[in-house]
Amino acid sequence: MQKADLAVVGGGASGMAAALAAARAGGRGTSVAVLEKNDRVGKKLLLTGNGRCNLTNRCAGESSHYHGDAAAHRILKDFSPEQALLLFQKLGLLCRELDGGRIYPYSLQAASVLNVLRRNLDRCGVETVCGFDVKSVRKSGGGFLVSSPQGEFFARRVILAAGGAACPRSGSDGGGAVLVKTLGHTVGPLFPSLVQIKTDPARVRPLKGVRCPAAVSFRAEGKILRASVGEVQFTEDALSGICIFELSRCVGEVRNPKNAEILLDLFPEHSPEKLKELLRTASVGAGDWTVSQLLEGFLPKALTIELSKYALGGASTPTGRLSDETLDRLVSAAKGYAFPVRGTLSWDHAQVTAGGVPLSELTERLESKKCGGLYLCGELLDVDGDCGGYNLHWAWASGVTAGRAAAESLKGG
Repeated sequence: MQKADLAVVGGGASGMAAALAAARAGGRGTSVAVLEKNDRVGKKLLLTGNGRCNLTNRCAGESSHYHGDAAAHRILKDFSPEQALLLFQKLGLLCRELDGGRIYPYSLQAASVLNVLRRNLDRCGVETVCGFDVKSVRKSGGGFLVSSPQGEFFARRVILAAGGAACPRSGSDGGGAVLVKTLGHTVGPLFPSLVQIKTDPARVRPLKGVRCPAAVSFRAEGKILRASVGEVQFTEDALSGICIFELSRCVGEVRNPKNAEILLDLFPEHSPEKLKELLRTASVGAGDWTVSQLLEGFLPKALTIELSKYALGGASTPTGRLSDETLDRLVSAAKGYAFPVRGTLSWDHAQVTAGGVPLSELTERLESKKCGGLYLCGELLDVDGDCGGYNLHWAWASGVTAGRAAAESLKGG
């Protein structure tokens, strides 16, 4: 049986951050091991930011970018974006800031982040045990017995950083939720977030491949629940794009909402009155053009055809018949192009897991109130962020908090 003072279950972003923090806080006399089910650590990290690893954001300290348990704000307050940058600077990673306050490795390659983390784990004497698929964790002999088909590990303290259920090809299959339940914790409903929103295929299939900027909002039972702005992408049966991802959490939160829909404002810079004036001006001298042809000076061609159908019942309405009533209908459609919500795509397509263990079951330093000596961090907890580096920032913040606390508890016996 292998032994360590501290075992970290999960070698993802939060797990590696926890192991590094624990090794540094505990010093050379503290043995730390990372137990990872995959054949190497950091597999999901390589997929983040389209392979570029958006590792934090200048605005990551702002609570408005996070969802779930509001108690996460105290952790985020103690680990600012500046502290994250300082941490990586000390690890030897040069970073750069791009649009929207997004922070990336200077190489714009996620592999640079992973390589730096792995080398620092080695330098701090952290043992990395890969191919170790943990199936149970239980109290035993003043510590914990961590079991897998590959063997057993005894540790005085355990940090669970086993991730959520999003992106199962990276090894995240929801197994961490099963482990934490056996140790006395509750797990709130899990649902995909930062994922495409499904809609009526007949509505979006003709638009497949089209991209356009828009202001988007999620409406259910007559109320706007959330809004965003960005580029919308149309797929075979769903709406996509970062702005759509940021609305996707609403689908799981609302749970079977009545008449839920996504509204697209295709002209967010213009008021309805201004848009009506622009359309009227463009129609002067248009002759026998159809409405969809008139709109080709405003929107992608495929979108002009579908918007004309949606607003007027057909794409061949001649511009010569653009009465005030017709213009009003066209403007109303362009400023509120509605698509019914039919759920989200599966876990395979999701970037992050929403839901999880409530922070009320943990101390301020992320130690379990149900099982002393056990610490939780990362996606296991009921905290998730917007696109733009917020979720990785939570991984670093919660991992460092748990790692330091676990190491310091060992010093106290």
